[in-house]
Amino acid sequence: MIFAYIRVSTDQQTVENQKYEILKFADQKKVHVGEWIEETISGTKKYQDCKLGNLLQSLNKKDILIVSELSRLGRNLMEVMSILQLDPMYS
Repeated sequence: MIFAYIRVSTDQQTVENQKYEILKFADQKKVHVGEWIEETISGTKKYQDCKLGNLLQSLNKKDILIVSELSRLGRNLMEVMSILQLDPMYS
């Protein structure tokens, strides 16, 4: 399945902008997003305590996660890199 994750944490960010970018990418790649996960939460919270943590735990090897930009995954480079190194579940 293809998942799209949107996180907004400031007033300057909007769900609509991120959704537009993801939809534009999906259209270019001719893929369909099967499930959208949206949350409004500070980037200072650990990803394990957010919807993203639950999503990452449920991903299977063949699942795809699309974000509008890598910064939506974590609050700093080290956290983003640790997320990118996670092994998906094999089911």
